[in-house]
Amino acid sequence: MTKISKTIKLCALIEYFDGQGGLKTISSKYQIAPYLFRMMVAAYRTHGPDVLLNPPQVTPEFRVEVAHWAIANNASYTQVAAKFGYVGARQIQIWKEIYRNQGPNGLLSISKGRKPKMTNKRKKPTKKRSTKKKLSPEENRLKQLEAENLELRIKNEALKLLASMKQRTKNSHK
Repeated sequence: MTKISKTIKLCALIEYFDGQGGLKTISSKYQIAPYLFRMMVAAYRTHGPDVLLNPPQVTPEFRVEVAHWAIANNASYTQVAAKFGYVGARQIQIWKEIYRNQGPNGLLSISKGRKPKMTNKRKKPTKKRSTKKKLSPEENRLKQLEAENLELRIKNEALKLLASMKQRTKNSHK
């Protein structure tokens, strides 16, 4: 859905209130969704052009007030637009769901924008001050042998893989 400028919305509303067409004709002429145009007309009737030029500031308290009033009065989005001058139908729907599920505190804790996928904070390597316990000569030798054993196993597997690849290439030439 494309964003429609404030001037186009204002022109559409002025045409509607001048009686130059109905809701459907003007909304299709300016390519505004009919439900949105209906909400804009209701908000314009009660709040005037300030609805488009200076929309209400969306604060946590505003969200709670809108959701509470909409649920308490079983109001449509058009009625909410007329009362508060806010025409974000999807936002109102989300606010009502949050209010029903979590109460007013759920709306007060909403943060603006998307959640970051990555944090900017990088973990700094911490310097450890010789907190490692010292190993006895037997334990040290055991660690060394385990590391050597692992290295030999890896080499053995690599040689087996190489041999099987050579055998496959010999068989494929026949």
